Parts: sequence; C-alpha cells; structure tokens
Amino acid sequence: MFYNGKDSMKEKLALQHKYKKAFRMPKRKGKLLYHYAGLETAWKILDSDVFLARNIRFSNDSEEYKRGGEIVKEYVQKTMDDDQKCKELEEKMYQGIQMYYMVCFCEDGDLLSQWRGYAKDGVSFGMDFLEELAENAQIFTVLNNSKNRGDDEKERYKFNDEYLRLVEMPYQVFYTKEKLDRSLREALNCFDDDDLRLDMIFGMIPFIKNQGFHEESEYRILFDMGSLGKTEAENRVTMAKKIEYVEKDHIKLPNIAIEIGDGEKKEKEVACITVGNQLKKMYSSSWKSKKQLLIEKMEEHRVRCEFVENKDHIYIGEGKNQEEIMRVLEETLQQNGISIDFENGVKIWCRGHLPIREIIIGPGLKQDKLNESFKHFARNTYWLRYADIKNSRLPLQE
Repeated sequence: MFYNGKDSMKEKLALQHKYKKAFRMPKRKGKLLYHYAGLETAWKILDSDVFLARNIRFSNDSEEYKRGGEIVKEYVQKTMDDDQKCKELEEKMYQGIQMYYMVCFCEDGDLLSQWRGYAKDGVSFGMDFLEELAENAQIFTVLNNSKNRGDDEKERYKFNDEYLRLVEMPYQVFYTKEKLDRSLREALNCFDDDDLRLDMIFGMIPFIKNQGFHEESEYRILFDMGSLGKTEAENRVTMAKKIEYVEKDHIKLPNIAIEIGDGEKKEKEVACITVGNQLKKMYSSSWKSKKQLLIEKMEEHRVRCEFVENKDHIYIGEGKNQEEIMRVLEETLQQNGISIDFENGVKIWCRGHLPIREIIIGPGLKQDKLNESFKHFARNTYWLRYADIKNSRLPLQE
C-alpha cells in the first residue's frame, strides 16, 4: 500500500486487523524471521543497510505467480459471477507481475534445504519485525537508483520533492495443492468490502505457493509499485528512477532498493529513545536513580526518554545523529554500572535500520573464520553492534 501520511498507515493497520485470516502475521511477538543470502549478497546487505527487493517475475520459482493467478481467477469466476470482474482481474494480473517486488523470509534460520538452495556457504539474517513497533507495521522508503541519487543525501530518498514510502509487514505464504484449500478459501472469503474486494483478492496472488515448498514456512514482504503516480505516464517516469538492475548469468534482474524507516526523519536529529523493561529488571533495586540520570543525560542532547512496558530493549529513534546518541547512551549506561557487554548486557537497537538481531553462519569449511569476520564487522557497525553471531548447528555437507 502506497503511504502518503498517517491516515493511510492507520488504514493499512485497520485492514490488517480486519482481514487477519488473509494477513497472516508471525505467530508471536519477538519471533525472528530469517533471510538467507550468499556471502556476496550478505555483505552487500550489511554494507548498504538496504534490501534489494526483486521483481516477482524473476523469483526462483517462475511458475508461482501464474499458479496463484489461476487459483484466484477460478475463485473469482465461481464467487462473483461477473465477466467484467474477471476481465479486471486479468488486467491486474498482467500489470501486477510487472509491479510486484518482494523480499522472502523463513521461520527457521538453520534449515538444510535453504542453505542448499539459497545460501551455500552463506548466512541467514534473523530479523525482528514485531517487537520494534507495537502497531505491527513498518515504514519502508524506496530509494532512487544509483544513477539518480547524486551527491546530495536527500536525492537518495526524494523524487520530485517527495518521499516514496510504503507501509508493509511480512505475511505468511499459503501452501496449496492444485485447488483451493480450506485456509485459503477462508482468507479470500473474508474480504467483504465491495469497493476493495477485487483489489484485496488480487493482492493474495503472490502469497500462494505449491504445497511441495511447505517446509520453508515462508513469509514475504511485498511491495506494490503500481500506484506511484497519478497517471500511468507518471508511474513509468518514477519507476525509471527507482529500478536497480543486477546482472546474474547474463540476465539483468530488476530490483528496487528498500530502506527500512522514514527518509524524512533520517534527515533530522534523533528526538526520542524508547527504554523497555530489561534495564528495570536487571537493576530493580537502584532503577529509580539510574532512570533519572538517564533522563537528565539524554535531555542534555535534546533527546526525550520514553519508558514502556511492552518492550524489553532500548531503541534509539531515527535521525542523522543516531551514532552519536548511541555513543552517549553507552557511556551513560557504563558510568552508572550498567553492562553494555554485547552478549550479556543490555541490548540497544537503532530504528530505521534492518532489524537484524541474529546472524547464523551456514555450514562450510570457513565457518569459524566467517564467524569472526561477521562478528568484527558487527561490533564496529553501531546499528548492528548487539546482534548475536552464531554458527549453524548442521554438519558440513559434501
């Protein structure tokens, strides 16, 4: 859903709640979802702090969009009994395959089939999309491509003096056999708003996969780039500024560069840090005095402290001086006897960055060396500093 302000974000959240049988969220708060990547891609992700979301037509399973389309088309024919609706759906399917871009995740971060298929000698990134925002929604900013960024940092985010933002979350894939199963039928039946129904049903197509892939327990973040402008001509001009082509096996694969967070906020200074219950639990006897010292120190830097019960860790808000606030926060905690040990101390996360909480190094001869390399990089990258780095539990496969 294209994001133009708070109202449309609220609308997205309302739809997500109303149609929860279709928008299937991770089953519990704090659950990590894993993105598998080969080494070259993994380092690019960490260096850039950016996802490259690939056009769905160029996914590993080129038949999956077609499969979902056939199932949804059959459902529309049976339930709507309207030739015009079917024609509209076919038109949307043709356009959608050009405009859908996605990033894929898995519930299991150490799955042999994923290592073999997507990340041989690679890593999996465990990401937390739920704990960070209580509303269960993330803002993503679509970046201009490398040809259109220029030297001005604002050109990275803005096009025609506007920020291109989308509100999305990872939703679970439906695995089906040849026909509709019960869970998918219930999901499609739940759309009861006549004005939105066809669009919502159409949006389910990329979330339908063959039952044979069910082991993956896949989630997807889908970015619909079909509503970027008021006209089709404006759409095309915008897309030309956004698409990044990555060549692989002599094929240029279309992607869009997606940065988590709000580009507009990143151009301003940090306004707030959110402090969860972890500190309070660790230092209950002296928490009142430590809390006051933390408030006073942050006020010196014009940063407000927000104390919440529904989170565990500390979150630094988006802003161009985020790294400096991280330094001040760590110094303040340490001076007050609070451990900032990467593994056993308080955890500090930075909003507006990839929510990587864990990096698992896949099976391979260089596993231990890679572990040290990723750990060294993480500890010296402020927004990644507190991520857990561990090795796969699986034995090396020939």
